[in-house]
Amino acid sequence: MTIYKTNEKLNLDTADGIWLDYKEHHWLFFIKDRVWEAEELQRVNHSDIVVDFMQKGIVDAFLLEIYDCLETSDIPFCMKDAEGEILDSLQDHGEYYYEIVILNEENMVLADREFPMGKHETMVLKDKLLQRLSQNYDSQAFDNAYTTLMQRYEPYELEQFTIFSNRKQDK
Repeated sequence: MTIYKTNEKLNLDTADGIWLDYKEHHWLFFIKDRVWEAEELQRVNHSDIVVDFMQKGIVDAFLLEIYDCLETSDIPFCMKDAEGEILDSLQDHGEYYYEIVILNEENMVLADREFPMGKHETMVLKDKLLQRLSQNYDSQAFDNAYTTLMQRYEPYELEQFTIFSNRKQDK
């Protein structure tokens, strides 16, 4: 069951772009833009979606691609900044889900699509993130490493560092 619903207005103070959040075992990929064409929204709801999890050095990121709508985009996150619900989820047996949330400039949900990560991938991700928490680095080191990574690679080139990949086939 999705966290957000189409036509729901969210109380956010964000600029256009793409970002990650976490809630109730859902990795939420928000994509906000001023203008969405009907064809793009149709593709979000019905085209293939690929979500990869990658690690390179101390950088963890998801790579998101929506066929004929969104080229591969990287969504990094620093586990050293994680708190509460996400940290608790690393210890439970709940399976993770992905949720793609498309927003317009008024923060209205125009499209929302969810799919399960899968049991094996959930276990691998939890293990990798628990390992990450035990490593010695901070947010500033993460930011520096991510900046260096982005200077060297385009988002689609990061696929070579993929730990696992999930594909949601066309509906």
